[in-house]
Amino acid sequence: MRISKTLKYILSSLLLFSVFSASGQEIEVVTEKPKENKVVNGLSLGVDVAPLIIIPFEPGRIGIGFLGRYLFNQDWFVVGEMGFENVNVDKKTYEYKSNGGFLKLGMDYNFFHVNEPGNNDNITVGIRYGIATQNHQSPGYTVIDDYWGDYTGSFGKSNVTSNWMEVVFGLRTEVVKNFFMGWSFRMKMLIKAHTSNVQEPYTIPGYGKWDNKVNMGFTYTLEYQIPFKKN
Repeated sequence: MRISKTLKYILSSLLLFSVFSASGQEIEVVTEKPKENKVVNGLSLGVDVAPLIIIPFEPGRIGIGFLGRYLFNQDWFVVGEMGFENVNVDKKTYEYKSNGGFLKLGMDYNFFHVNEPGNNDNITVGIRYGIATQNHQSPGYTVIDDYWGDYTGSFGKSNVTSNWMEVVFGLRTEVVKNFFMGWSFRMKMLIKAHTSNVQEPYTIPGYGKWDNKVNMGFTYTLEYQIPFKKN
């Protein structure tokens, strides 16, 4: 039985309509504008566990650090850090003890932007101003001199106030919702160490070795973010 020209025309029209409809739906999906990521403003509180990691390498140096950061727009964090450090060095010719704390204030700029819903990761650069106070002493030291003979002495307790600047590069990623892990590298430049006597500090809390006018530092942080609102 032959199909009439009219039926052929109707079937052809339906086929073409189906093709163009499917094509239109495909184009609509492909050209759909992606959803913009929501940036969560909030206060993050965390702990720096790097001082605990270095204990096997520097057994006489024990410390802990804490931080708080506030994201007030998509690009900028205000950051505050504080911590404590205890140092006990006992060498053959030198004994040194120090106990003190530090405070750092600064800002980080986030230059990592990705249009992916739910992605709150950051890559940042920033600066810090650091200040530390400590009391230190040297219960005993020996100056070895083969000509005049060895000399032994000691320094009593005294206070030291130090300040420095830091340039910071860091990465931070959201492991689970509102819980972040991150690390940073720091270049620290000593400005001044004010001491109340002739004894120089062996190490400065939050800065490192005093006799290095530029120190490199490292942090490894665990943070929880308290969300406030979304942009």
